[in-house]
Amino acid sequence: MSLHAMTESFFVPVTPQIQVTLNCNYRCTYCFQNHCASGIIDLATVEAILVKCAEHNRSWVRGCAQGQVEIFWHGGEPLLAGIHFYREILRIQAKIPDITFKNHLQTNGALLTDAYAQFCREHDFQLGFSLDGPPEINDLHRRTAAGRDSAFEATLRGIDNYRRHMPPGARVPVIAVVTRDTIDRAADFYAFFKELGAEVQLDFYDLRSDDLAPDAMDSLFAQAPGEDQLQRFLIELFDRWFHDSDRRVDFKELREDLDMVLRQETFFRNPMHKKRCSPGRTIFNPQGLVFACDQYVCDPATAIGDIHRDSVATLMRRKAALWDTIKTVIRKSPEAMACSRCDWGRLCMGGCLTCMKYNAMLLAARAEGLPDERWRDMPVPPSLAALSGETYYCEALRGLRRHIRDAVDRELDKAHGS
Repeated sequence: MSLHAMTESFFVPVTPQIQVTLNCNYRCTYCFQNHCASGIIDLATVEAILVKCAEHNRSWVRGCAQGQVEIFWHGGEPLLAGIHFYREILRIQAKIPDITFKNHLQTNGALLTDAYAQFCREHDFQLGFSLDGPPEINDLHRRTAAGRDSAFEATLRGIDNYRRHMPPGARVPVIAVVTRDTIDRAADFYAFFKELGAEVQLDFYDLRSDDLAPDAMDSLFAQAPGEDQLQRFLIELFDRWFHDSDRRVDFKELREDLDMVLRQETFFRNPMHKKRCSPGRTIFNPQGLVFACDQYVCDPATAIGDIHRDSVATLMRRKAALWDTIKTVIRKSPEAMACSRCDWGRLCMGGCLTCMKYNAMLLAARAEGLPDERWRDMPVPPSLAALSGETYYCEALRGLRRHIRDAVDRELDKAHGS
């Protein structure tokens, strides 16, 4: 694919992910951020982001009077900013004409008081809670900064406040990270989220940029499940969900994969369904620096620009050019992409393995005292070079999808036989 063609594919409405702060009241073992004393993003920076994103997205409206900006407020822990901060956000949004803002907020929930929950409900902030399962799973990796309280109990208190104000019949929205410690607990994992009445987004453990440093390669996959382990976990989870008539719990990835089997025309733009990997999702740190991926947010040298001086169109062109360069160097050619040889490639859109290799090469260049742009000269580490899929979990996902197809066929056979 030419640079022009790739760049054109990034001329899409932007979806800002705004890191309200890099500070956090948790110290999760697998977090890729350094919780430095960055403070809260200032309102002038927020206004610059919202105004420029609105201008960019408004240009995409075709035959409509109004555009939309969908915003994801992240951290660190975004609730550290306080209710007054989000009241000011609403004031800024109200000043921007011809744009509808849709606000999402991802939180560990520990700071979600009843008043905070009521505010979010009144102003239609869509919350997502970070929770990995029952306490014996969750508290292995999610920990409070003070280390005295159970992170599970702190998050559940926030969820209880949320439930008092949630719409009737709504599920509790959750992102759950799946590590090696989750793999043999599919039954407990499912039962817990069913009891909670949750809508779960599965987040398979990501290798962090720190894991890719030359001196960290020995423990590269310490927390990442093996492909066979993840496949077994996902198949058991799917079977419990697919054959459960109560349907008091939903799993977004399982539902999307079921849609892929039932409706072959379904097209997902997100690699491995990771929302942050979609072309429009763009990361803004508290100082206004802009990043192609939130894995880079604590590394200013990898910023693709600054919202205070760059237009969103310029930022998106730079993001597209960076991605095109990474793919050209690491994949060598579009024909070498594993997705092109996979039955599900057109639908699934791959994953993050290419970026993992880029990150490792970038860190290797720095370890050699070379400037960042010399990353192209570095070899892919052998432990990553041996992985040939688009994501470390490609075979696990293919196994899941084969199982889903078989499960659907069996149900159809039973229906036709009755």
